Amino acid sequence: MEQEALQHLLEKISDGTATDDEIASYLRYCEATEKAGERTLPRPDTEGVELLMLAAIHQRTGRRKPRRMVRYWYAAAAMMTGLIALVVYLKPERHAAKPALATSVQQDIPAGTDKAVLTLANGKKITLGTADDEAVAQQAGLKVYRSDSGEIVYEATGAGSGFHEISTPRGGQYRVVLQDGSKVWLNAASSLRYPATFTGSTRTVELKGEAYFEIAGNARQPFIVHTPSQQVEVLGTHFNVNAYEDNAHTQTTLLEGRVRVSAGHNGVILNPGEQASLNHQGALSKAPADANAAVAWKNGYFIFNDTYLTEVLQQLSRWYNVEADFKAVPNMRYNGVIPRNVPLSKALEMLEFTGGVKFNVNNNIISVRH
Repeated sequence: MEQEALQHLLEKISDGTATDDEIASYLRYCEATEKAGERTLPRPDTEGVELLMLAAIHQRTGRRKPRRMVRYWYAAAAMMTGLIALVVYLKPERHAAKPALATSVQQDIPAGTDKAVLTLANGKKITLGTADDEAVAQQAGLKVYRSDSGEIVYEATGAGSGFHEISTPRGGQYRVVLQDGSKVWLNAASSLRYPATFTGSTRTVELKGEAYFEIAGNARQPFIVHTPSQQVEVLGTHFNVNAYEDNAHTQTTLLEGRVRVSAGHNGVILNPGEQASLNHQGALSKAPADANAAVAWKNGYFIFNDTYLTEVLQQLSRWYNVEADFKAVPNMRYNGVIPRNVPLSKALEMLEFTGGVKFNVNNNIISVRH
């Protein structure tokens, strides 16, 4: 990357106008430079590393965001070889004071991992994500392996009948390859029920919770995803369905292809970059969406775009397998990015960096301090 382009990219990251793709491009450049042993980039500031800030999380309180150039170069942290790489560039003559981070943590809680429970057609349950994975490979028509990217993958090879169900607990996630080659990533506290072999005129699965789908194309056998409140019909496409029961809306976000989302007598057609939203009253609508934010969980991040603190805590509670006390949560919103591989205390420190809220974690319950 040429110096002029690098400088321009740093300025966009600094003032908050960089896109997710631009941040990812910068991270790839940093990683490549690090691997090559080059020293053309400024070295990370140690205070910035301690603060673990990612993309300068901002608290939204209704005030207009200043448009002046901030003197910090906040570059996104990312999961690189399993570690967080945070780069904060400071002009030496204007070194900022480090704010006090006062998260009260009784026992720190690690991030979630690849784990799930597979229920076979005969009712037998197999725990995935442990040494028991070997048992799956011994079952007819089943295979478990680790992908090149390090994901543990369960694959149904089609040599079986009946329905299987794979369920992730709170604090777990898993990737599934179905018999037709379609790929499904399950988020925490989610389940997918599907036939071991797709027969008939459709490929139909049932989802609870959240999943990202990459569907193998087959115009003669449409793929249908049923949730408790809607169904999504596709031919071959990439999309995310967020159907947690405790969310205010069921959201379907399309990245590639074309889908129809139906609820009762209502239906909408989505094009790439659009999102269907269904509320508890059955009202279905569509609008432009931030697709990168919708699938951030699959890529190892939380991305918050004007996200209310209540929803932030919901996402954290599922991933870290804790509860959240919503009784006194202020009506505030966040913008920013947090890697999902950090322990809970560090995620909360990033939120506390705004200075407006402090948190307690006691007896596996996150609460707001006053």
